[in-house]
Amino acid sequence: MKLRIVVADDNIAFLAKLVSVLATEFEVVSTAADGKSALECIRLCQPNVVVLDLEMPGLNGIEVAKELTKCPSSPAVVICSVEHAPEIIEAARQAGALGYVFKSRIAEDLIVAVKSVAGGQSFVSPR
Repeated sequence: MKLRIVVADDNIAFLAKLVSVLATEFEVVSTAADGKSALECIRLCQPNVVVLDLEMPGLNGIEVAKELTKCPSSPAVVICSVEHAPEIIEAARQAGALGYVFKSRIAEDLIVAVKSVAGGQSFVSPR
């Protein structure tokens, strides 16, 4: 059975790129353009993994990840960002994200990251 994924990014072109990469191996069940919509999609679709942009209007990826930790059967979280700062990566980890992928490495790292976090393992893009 394919993993079910919800993807959220406020950049529509980048969201389409994320979906095209993920759809090669997973079932993308919903997309969202902001954090609040992402939470709604997650509640409705019950995905295994959520791929979130770090910077989104309303709730950012870290805030969404924190909200998800309150859910009894929360999905695994991968944050995607242009940010490489260790303190940002650590903040994402503290918020409950198991994965952190640099947007410049989506093609190389996203599939590996999703498989890792779905199996309970952490993943951070190499610098």
